[in-house]
Amino acid sequence: MQTHRIKPPDLSVDVRLSHRERECLSWVAQGKSSTDIACILNISPRTVDSYMEKVCAKLRVRTRIEAVAIAASEGLVSTGWEGEGAGQELL
Repeated sequence: MQTHRIKPPDLSVDVRLSHRERECLSWVAQGKSSTDIACILNISPRTVDSYMEKVCAKLRVRTRIEAVAIAASEGLVSTGWEGEGAGQELL
């Protein structure tokens, strides 16, 4: 069985996310859908999707999951999993 690893992009070049892009990415990192985020930010779900497409392009990834993983590893967002017990296997 092959395993696929996400190769992190070279972020030595400063990735500049707009305030709204960072907001949307933060909500995605917390597991919110485009519809949820749209309600929270009082924008349309399509606008949320547009922001997330821009985030993915800037981080040079294809999916929201990859964007969150890269952003969390670079300290751009918090996933909420950093606290006690983070990284431990569930029994």
